Amino acid sequence: MDTNKSDRLYEKERLDRTIEIIEQKIGKALEAKQKFKSDIISTQRSMRNDVNPTPTDIDDLANIWQYQADIEQQGHRFRFADQQIKRLEKMLQSPYFARIDFNEDGSSFEEVIYIGIHSLMNDKTGELIVYDWRAPVSSMFYDYETGRAMYISPTGTVEGDLLLKRQYRIKNGKLEYMFDCSLKIDDEILQDVLGRSADSRMKTIVTTIQREQNRVIRNDSHRLLIVQGPAGSGKTSIALHRIAYLLYRYRKSVNAENIVIFSPNKVFNDYISSVLPELGEENVQRTTFFDYTGKILGIRMKKEEMSQLMEYVLTGHRTPEYEKRIESLRYKTSMDFLRVLRNYIKYLEEEGMMFCDLVHNGKKIISSEEIIEMFHKDYKFLPLYNRLQKIRQRLFYLLEPVERRRMEQVMLELADSGNYVNRREIKARSTLLVREEFRTIRESIEGMTDFNLIDTYLKLFEDLEFFCRMCDGNIPSNLQAICDKTIDDFSTNRLSYEDLAPLVLLNISMGDIPDSLSIKHVVIDEVQDYTPVQLEVFRLLFKDARLTMLGDVNQSINPYTVPVGAEGISRIFNMDNSLIINLSKSYRSTEEISAFCRSLLLNKDQGEYIGRKGVKPRIIRACSQSVLYENVKQDIGDLQKGGNKSIAVICKSALESARAYKQLSQKLDIRLIKADDEEYNTGTVVVPSYLAKGLEFDAVLVLNESENGYDPERERNLLYTVCTRALHVLHIYYDGTLPAFLEHLDLQLYLHSEIGGE
Repeated sequence: MDTNKSDRLYEKERLDRTIEIIEQKIGKALEAKQKFKSDIISTQRSMRNDVNPTPTDIDDLANIWQYQADIEQQGHRFRFADQQIKRLEKMLQSPYFARIDFNEDGSSFEEVIYIGIHSLMNDKTGELIVYDWRAPVSSMFYDYETGRAMYISPTGTVEGDLLLKRQYRIKNGKLEYMFDCSLKIDDEILQDVLGRSADSRMKTIVTTIQREQNRVIRNDSHRLLIVQGPAGSGKTSIALHRIAYLLYRYRKSVNAENIVIFSPNKVFNDYISSVLPELGEENVQRTTFFDYTGKILGIRMKKEEMSQLMEYVLTGHRTPEYEKRIESLRYKTSMDFLRVLRNYIKYLEEEGMMFCDLVHNGKKIISSEEIIEMFHKDYKFLPLYNRLQKIRQRLFYLLEPVERRRMEQVMLELADSGNYVNRREIKARSTLLVREEFRTIRESIEGMTDFNLIDTYLKLFEDLEFFCRMCDGNIPSNLQAICDKTIDDFSTNRLSYEDLAPLVLLNISMGDIPDSLSIKHVVIDEVQDYTPVQLEVFRLLFKDARLTMLGDVNQSINPYTVPVGAEGISRIFNMDNSLIINLSKSYRSTEEISAFCRSLLLNKDQGEYIGRKGVKPRIIRACSQSVLYENVKQDIGDLQKGGNKSIAVICKSALESARAYKQLSQKLDIRLIKADDEEYNTGTVVVPSYLAKGLEFDAVLVLNESENGYDPERERNLLYTVCTRALHVLHIYYDGTLPAFLEHLDLQLYLHSEIGGE
């Protein structure tokens, strides 16, 4: 509903007053920042003049500590002022984006609430001019239409009537437009946002958060939150805004260092890096499973990354060796293998350790039964690795008096022999003899209490009968080949991708766990690409943390692994306080692209899409590869002229991407995205399919080479993931025969053309 002239005049004057207050606050903050800087310089100067550079007593040290404490406090004030200036400067461009008028039950006062990225207070009157979008009262803007509404405050539930919902577009401090709305925030504002070009980095969505998204962002009552949603439903954006909400909600107990995000790759980490700073929060830890767990293991082996595995899977020739690897990959990424590992860990803790008597000169120092009692009773409260270390310390402690008595005896024997007259020589000779005499016993203690991670893991594969015992009857038909492949890999110092997580799981289950108590919240994005064993690693690593997991089984990119759905994740974590939320709406692509992408899936039920009208996807057949590349070049040029700022040429593999880049870069300003890149390149890019995950582009050109095209059975989800990267334009190129995945699609969903033929 359009607003009248008097409303617009009021809102313009109100905006001008707000900007005036922001400018005043910026001025004061700049003065404070300069003062704090001067204070730091002054304190440092006084410290140089007053402090003894080489302290000689406790007074000198106390003086140094006092100065250091003063400098640290002044530095904190300086950083706070600097952060305040940055927030205010952002607000100067757009102080708020919405307004709600609320009349609480039992009150005659109608509260007018303006909502922005940050709160703003009038220092003179104490009036809250702008409310933070994360404030409890602000949730009504996202959750309710005009009429009855409620929100949960720190003191309880507040109910009343929502009398007005108004949205604004403010840019560079100027009111461009405003309008009154009801529940849906998917009309003018949302359509305007969806119609824009993709940026070089992911942007905030505070102005367009939908009700179902808000439910995820503000959920703070469940330890495990699993969010499922189709491509374009905003899962990653929701996760980042959820982090911002948690940092606001629990600001006294949670900071950026207490939160970690697990992303699919380093390129994606960079792509999402600007969202939290835009929301005025510090960036949290961003990492990948490979990087995080690689530090835990610390073993010197050539480790295979996810990108290397994908390249092997997508480009490998179907040789017997390839098939053996695929069978091993399938099994080790299954729930069955997780059960085997759980059984094996239980076996190691209960009966897997072998102990023997410690005997010297026919006298028993300690029996094997007594050592077993230590293991199963005295130190049972400790993890296995710590238990073995404790037993080792105990055995050496018991051995020490035996060695000492034997040392005294040998020294007397040497002295009585008359061959030694020098006491020092007697002691040195005695030490040498006793050390050699007890060497076997010491080696026995070390051997019994040693835990070698790799040897322990390989033990599982070296005895087929033992492995079958761990299987609980679910024995893989190709077990011998899996065992042979595993042993062969380790013998050549190669750590395959599918063996990394089991090793980490074994390591932390045995007690070698890194300090993760500081982590209070874990976000796992693209969770459908994590294996059951990897999820078990997360469960053990972050036992005391809250977890948010986001994914879509239809976007599982590895054709040889079965994605773990929400129910499977729940079973692995086995938490009572968990919740599964299904997002039903997709916002990224046009209606035409969304309909086409949905038709690629076997499961067509992918909710509804809040799209905008656009052009149908184009399927283009080229008579040869040279013609294909020439047309792609022309296509890119036309798209750039049409205002498309981000264009992706997506190839199936890195090998094909390099080939395409070589052809296209001769005439175009284009960049190649590689697996080891740590920065996201914007503009026109060539990218392998598996690195495009999570990204979005104005236009996507999919190259489907006839010799190694997308397999309609195994790689359907990978192709779906690739095509759903497109916001406005989707073109699919192929040479040769019509790709199999297109054979049964409705012809009304796309336009088909041929180039270069007769």
